[in-house]
Amino acid sequence: MKTEQANDDNLLSLELRIAKLLRWGVLGAGTLMLFGWMSILDFSQNPLVKFHDYKEQSLQNSLRSIVENHQWGLLIAYAGLVLLISLPLLRVLMTGFLFVQRKERILAFAAFFVFVLLILSFTLGIEL
Repeated sequence: MKTEQANDDNLLSLELRIAKLLRWGVLGAGTLMLFGWMSILDFSQNPLVKFHDYKEQSLQNSLRSIVENHQWGLLIAYAGLVLLISLPLLRVLMTGFLFVQRKERILAFAAFFVFVLLILSFTLGIEL
């Protein structure tokens, strides 16, 4: 009986750590994006002028252009966006490990299957 209680306490502790990690991850990602976007704003002109014309380009070309033009603020905003996108992936992966600890094989398999599908959907959607 005591081992079940200790096991439940450990799982609850792990779930709380996952929740805290996600909360701090969202705050960190938001902070990175805010600082990145604020650093690229130009208040001497209309800040929305840059959005007047849309030019499609790949992620690789976009990142290369950002580094060549020393637009570090935009690169920080991209880092925040990558962190924000990776948080659900991390949540699914950690939930899978949580199910493994609970010895719930079907749910663990489902979580890892969803994780693989998410990775595939992200990698197939990126044009390099």
